[in-house]
Amino acid sequence: MAQSNNKGKTHGRFGRFFGLIKGREKYIDKDEMVLQFTNGRTTHLHEMKKAEFEEMCDCIQERFSQDRQSYKEKVRKARCAVLLSVARLGISTVDNWDEVNAFLLSPKIAGKLLYEMELEELKNLKRKLEAIIRKGGLKSLKEEDKEVKAQEELTRIITAAPVKTTTNRKYIS
Repeated sequence: MAQSNNKGKTHGRFGRFFGLIKGREKYIDKDEMVLQFTNGRTTHLHEMKKAEFEEMCDCIQERFSQDRQSYKEKVRKARCAVLLSVARLGISTVDNWDEVNAFLLSPKIAGKLLYEMELEELKNLKRKLEAIIRKGGLKSLKEEDKEVKAQEELTRIITAAPVKTTTNRKYIS
């Protein structure tokens, strides 16, 4: 079965455009874009002049490049903010990734490593860490151990079976 030469040329000629909008179709209306860059002359890619087509593709590429850089910068700043909060909780963040990762992997904290989190997750984690800081920070292990032992002792005392005592009663007759 032979392929049409026209189809191959069309894909090659407009491949840059379709490559740029791939995965972004819900953000870009092809007809509107073509109409805009041809000053209302057409909505068809094949009717565009080469200069119009190149200008449109350059514009799309620049726009999404800026969005990607902006997002990366926001994620970088959010990671820095999280690390600062972790440091304020008393966990050293200088060349101490094992301890930082162990802390963040705790299900009560984030359950993920820092580099695995998206921007929204980082923002939520920052709020959670700030709340922990406002409430007094992390308890030291010694304090926590003492508290657990005291609670266990209290539970043991409360649930212990009452001790039967026998007393000799003397009856006066």
